[in-house]
Amino acid sequence: MRKFLALDKKSQIDLREKYPDLDELYVVEDTDAYTYMAVSVFDRWLGAEDSIKYLSDVSDEEQQSRDATFVKFAKKLIDNTEVLNFTFKGRWSSAKPQFRKFTSDAAKEAYLMCAPHNVDSSHFYKVVLPELEAVYFESWDDTNVLYLRNPKHAEKIEKWANECGLYCLNR
Repeated sequence: MRKFLALDKKSQIDLREKYPDLDELYVVEDTDAYTYMAVSVFDRWLGAEDSIKYLSDVSDEEQQSRDATFVKFAKKLIDNTEVLNFTFKGRWSSAKPQFRKFTSDAAKEAYLMCAPHNVDSSHFYKVVLPELEAVYFESWDDTNVLYLRNPKHAEKIEKWANECGLYCLNR
């Protein structure tokens, strides 16, 4: 069964206007169109020593606990705001984002599960949250990334993250 359905042409155009430079975010380049915000299981950015301490040889139980926190946050997003997937269609510099809705809540929940920790980033989820004017990427080291078009939504996102046991970090 399909997980996604492409949105209609008008919605595609509207969302492309709402999310400029999406291709730059996807390849982790800076753009002035967004405000950066991270959600993490850690209450601060980890330095070299802390990284070794907290990210090396993590037990299966601890990793499952960390992943469960992100799953809880994903469910909070699903329950409270629209969540859309995107991919890029076209070749090289002419590629445009293609926005897709999920065929069911079950498909949405399955997509927003944490990727196993031995895969490359192509397996990470990437979504837009139109009501929050945000782009949300799964990332490395038990810290995910949000890019906000409108920073006024940061307070709501931080509230939800804290309710789920996550911390919000800025650059």
